[in-house]
Amino acid sequence: MTTANSIELAPLELDEKIRATLQENAPAVDKGEKPARYGLELLAQHGLLNIDKLVSAVRLVRGLAREDLSVAFSTWADLMVLTYLKAADSQHPQLIEAIQNGTRPGVTGMASVFKFAAGAGDLDLQAKAVDGGYRVSGKLKWASNLAEDSVIVSGAHSDRGGQLLFVVDGNASGLTLGTPFGLLGLNATASAWVEFNEVFVPEENILTTNFKEYLPKVRPTFLLLQTSECLGVAESAIAAASGKTVGINEVFADDVAKTYEKITELINTQESLAEKSANGQQVAFSDLLRLRLGAAEAAVEAANLEIRVAGGAGYAQSSPASRRYREATFIPVQSPSEGQLKWQLAREEN
Repeated sequence: MTTANSIELAPLELDEKIRATLQENAPAVDKGEKPARYGLELLAQHGLLNIDKLVSAVRLVRGLAREDLSVAFSTWADLMVLTYLKAADSQHPQLIEAIQNGTRPGVTGMASVFKFAAGAGDLDLQAKAVDGGYRVSGKLKWASNLAEDSVIVSGAHSDRGGQLLFVVDGNASGLTLGTPFGLLGLNATASAWVEFNEVFVPEENILTTNFKEYLPKVRPTFLLLQTSECLGVAESAIAAASGKTVGINEVFADDVAKTYEKITELINTQESLAEKSANGQQVAFSDLLRLRLGAAEAAVEAANLEIRVAGGAGYAQSSPASRRYREATFIPVQSPSEGQLKWQLAREEN
């Protein structure tokens, strides 16, 4: 009788109690019965939103994504807002403390900012200079972790010329948070549009007016942590698939082994780039794009393999295989999308 060569995943930054809590709550989060931000409070209780080492943050998000991409996605947004605030020209200790202690979720409304910087689109928001700051108007098409107590970071064109990055409260006057989207997965992430109608942003809430110098400082963390979302889902899916390559499913064993090898190589590359970035070494943008794209493709590939070997049980909406499959379908559309990544990579390599 053929025995499956099951893959055992090595522990990451999460202790067993946290991991078990995430695993237990994943079905309720998937159904939208429990908000993903519960995970932020859980992590804050254990000091895990205070991580300063990039490699540790990379491993944390990957470990979360193994158990529940919704919580990993919300944590990625939280960690990115902390990254933006810490890299800012202005100081925001109270906001940083509120996010790190889990009382306020971070919202990264930065999709159009990075698209604009890449030459792939324009900014969604416009800022008009007024006494003491700016009035911001426009509409973000998608943001997550939305709530009245959120800390939102986004960017806008300034009528003074140039662009600016700013932070604003989720309950600011003139700000409207949309009704959460109905999604294939990640419905507990409080994802919706955000409309700005003459929202006042005081001068002290301007993080930078120099995209050219600022964005390269935060972009490696942005892409490396997104890569963790992809690889965590990929790891769990391929590990689950590996235990089912018996009987007629033995025909998938080579595909599972090759995909696992690919995932392992991507993880090694990710950790190497994270170490370099954390040590102040120059990391080629093309290497980050290639890693992020490869990780996204690996997640989809692994989830497809898991669903194929899971049988009818995997097609049940409540099954972990179904959840990971739906989570994986989000990854190619998360900004930067698969199309944007390929477009940018082609430009970088030419």
